[in-house]
Amino acid sequence: MTSNEMGSDLPDPKGTSAEELVSTIRSIITERSLQPGERLGAERELSDNLGVSRWAIRKALEQLENNNEILRTHGRSGGIFVAPKKLLRTSPVVGLPQYLRAQGVESGSTILGTRVGRPDDEAANQLSLESDAWVFHIDRLRLADGLPLALETARFPCDLFPGLLEKPLKGSLYELLETEYNVHRGIAVETITATAASREVAGLLQVSVGAPLISITRTTCLDSGRPFEYSNELYRADRTSITVRNDGEGAYTTVAS
Repeated sequence: MTSNEMGSDLPDPKGTSAEELVSTIRSIITERSLQPGERLGAERELSDNLGVSRWAIRKALEQLENNNEILRTHGRSGGIFVAPKKLLRTSPVVGLPQYLRAQGVESGSTILGTRVGRPDDEAANQLSLESDAWVFHIDRLRLADGLPLALETARFPCDLFPGLLEKPLKGSLYELLETEYNVHRGIAVETITATAASREVAGLLQVSVGAPLISITRTTCLDSGRPFEYSNELYRADRTSITVRNDGEGAYTTVAS
C-alpha cells in the first residue's frame, strides 16, 4: 500500500518531524477505521509506504506507544497494533475468560505443554505435598483479542483431579474444576513482582528480550483450606497495571488492567 492509498489527504511525510509523522500515523488509523487490537502494519511497511527512514518511524512510534495509542509486538506474527483497551482484573480471582468476557474482550489460549511430574520444593511447599507426590503441569499462552497477554504455568495435585489432562484445557481452568470436580474455592494468596523477559518468554509474548513483565504467583485453596493450585503468570507490563485496594477491614483486593 502506498501513502496515496493510505489517504489522499494525508500530509506529505518526506522531511517531516517526528510530531508530524505522529499526526500522519494517527490519520492513517482514523482513515482506515482501525479498532483497538487491529494491526496497523510493521516498521518496515510504514517506512517504505511513507518514504521515510525506519529511524524516523521508530521515533514516532515510540511517542505513540508512550501515549498508549499503539502497541508493538515482536516475532513472526508481530507488528504495530492500535492499543487494545485496558483490561480489569479483580479479586476474588476468576478465570481470565470470565473477566475478559465481561469487558467485551475475546479471550484465547494456546496450550504450550502438559505433563505429570514431581513438584519442585517450592511447589510441594505451597501445595502442602510430600516431595514424592505427583502434580499436573499445564503451560499456556493467554491471549486477549488475539494478542499475547500472559504466559501461565499452573500445577495441580494429581490425587485431587484424576484425568485432568484429558479435559479441554483452553478455557477457564477454574470453571473446568468447578464443573468437572465440584471444586469450591476458598482463599487465594497472590505475590506480585516485577521481572524481565527472558529470550524464550520474549518470543512467546512478542516483546523484546529484557522487556518489563509483571509476575503474579498464586496459591489457591479449597474452601476446606487445602491448597489445590500453585501457579505463576507473566503479564506484559505494557498491557497491565496493578492496583491494590484495602477494604478497611484488613483485606486487600488486587486489580490489574
